[in-house]
Amino acid sequence: MKNKLLEKTFQVLEAVAASPEPVSLKELSGRLGINSSTLSRIAADLVETGYLTKAGYRNFEPALGLIRIGQNAVHSSHLPRTVNPLVRSRVDELGVNGAFAGIESGQVVYLYRSDAFSDENRIGLPYRVPLYRSNIAIAILAMSLPPGEALERFRADIHARHAEHAAKADLAEIRDLLEHVARNGYLFRREPEARWNITFPVEYGGQFYGVSFYGDRAGERNFDRLLFECSLLASRIRSKLVMG
Repeated sequence: MKNKLLEKTFQVLEAVAASPEPVSLKELSGRLGINSSTLSRIAADLVETGYLTKAGYRNFEPALGLIRIGQNAVHSSHLPRTVNPLVRSRVDELGVNGAFAGIESGQVVYLYRSDAFSDENRIGLPYRVPLYRSNIAIAILAMSLPPGEALERFRADIHARHAEHAAKADLAEIRDLLEHVARNGYLFRREPEARWNITFPVEYGGQFYGVSFYGDRAGERNFDRLLFECSLLASRIRSKLVMG
């Protein structure tokens, strides 16, 4: 980015938005490599414009202005505005959970998730879902990267999250799932405790996204029908996006 001050401003916004706790200027300076005087001016401007708010002395957290931008983007963007009603309608009819998501900067970004306010996730759409724990991420990376490179992305994600204790088992399963997606064009996974997931990749604007059905009680599900329904939904999404 040619405008260095603007680049630093975005870095500050990203860092504060990603922090689960208020973050200090000292922490931001060490994390981002921005000198304290420049950082102080940026933070002051962002507070004045309503994107950050002070939480104690020289600590900052997202303000309503930043949250508003994110919410407006989801509601105004052509992609979720087109796709979300299709997913919502179909999962309601089938009695399953459903999601639609992409990957940005190594993070799964949910545009829709039917259980966003379930007992397990009471504050809305999940964030910071590890790539190696995301079925949608597996489907997306299987379609967008060579197999070795995709597997390396998952290995790096496991390492970054200090989850090496699970690395061998997880990577072995992920390798099999990547091959399944590359061979069949979709992911079908039955997980522990009778949970299951079906994900079909959807390409739009040169990027891959994933539409997913998932739930529990795997022994009671007609997976032939669910695979067909998810495939049909993915086709409808592609057609609708092309039509604009």
